[in-house]
Amino acid sequence: MSGTALHLREMVDEYAELTRQQTAIKGCLEALKARFEKQAMADLKDTKRKSAVYWGSGQNRVVVQMAKSVKPISVTMLNEVLGNVAGDFVKQEVKITLTEPCKRLLAMVFQGNYTEGRLEELIQGISSDAKIQATLKKKLKGRWEKDTAALMQVAGLEEQQASDCAYLAAEVIGWEWLCQVLKAGGWSGSVQEAIEIIRSAVIVDESLKVGIELEN
Repeated sequence: MSGTALHLREMVDEYAELTRQQTAIKGCLEALKARFEKQAMADLKDTKRKSAVYWGSGQNRVVVQMAKSVKPISVTMLNEVLGNVAGDFVKQEVKITLTEPCKRLLAMVFQGNYTEGRLEELIQGISSDAKIQATLKKKLKGRWEKDTAALMQVAGLEEQQASDCAYLAAEVIGWEWLCQVLKAGGWSGSVQEAIEIIRSAVIVDESLKVGIELEN
């Protein structure tokens, strides 16, 4: 085993151990928090006080505050009751939430992760066997790892060739998906015009997220 591989293995083990410690510490903190909340509920009962303070040694202290969450059930009824001053008391905000498929589509367009073409033509270029073509048409979904495995298994491609074809398949599938969405939405302009508008309308930031799977 090379020095780099050994060092990485040690880093993974250290990461796993620290994650276990973090989980244990978080559990202890949550248990203590629950005990402070229970104590504060008893101490604040039948009083007008909204907070309780518990001192440790030195300047250490825990402050438990009573917070209220007020959520409207009917804004229409509130507006009716408050009348002319409703605008001073009730602020209505519009929140736009993008679905996960929409995020994937917009990110794909913004980053240029597509290739104009048709999956059927790509498959025909991979194999002339009708049976293999039909199987690949069902198997290829734009997921690089699974598509690479499918191309190796079904079409008999070498790993590097399968990887390259899977990458291209994902981009072609993305292009076809974009065209289908635009058609369904009634877009009358060109695909390129839509791409330019999308790129002007959104910003996509990429960042790395580190995760770990612990051994049981």
